Amino acid sequence: MRKPTSISRHVESSVWNAHINKATSSKHYAKEYKSYSYVLDEYQIMADRIKNGMPVGESYLKGKQKEKLLEITDLTEKDFKKYLE
Repeated sequence: MRKPTSISRHVESSVWNAHINKATSSKHYAKEYKSYSYVLDEYQIMADRIKNGMPVGESYLKGKQKEKLLEITDLTEKDFKKYLE
């Protein structure tokens, strides 16, 4: 006797393919799709936490992570002073 295959695997791929096809089928749909996309920006989140004096990981207070924060956000050295005291 043959074991039945799961239909959900086939349906999931079909739904995903339809979603991708719709998003790339025209400029209108691409713009619509992009407007609902959300990208988590860890550096902006950490910058906001530092500005508000909230706890952050030590790696964001020195070294390469700190340099990156200073480079791509509006943080200054003054914002880090409260953590060094």
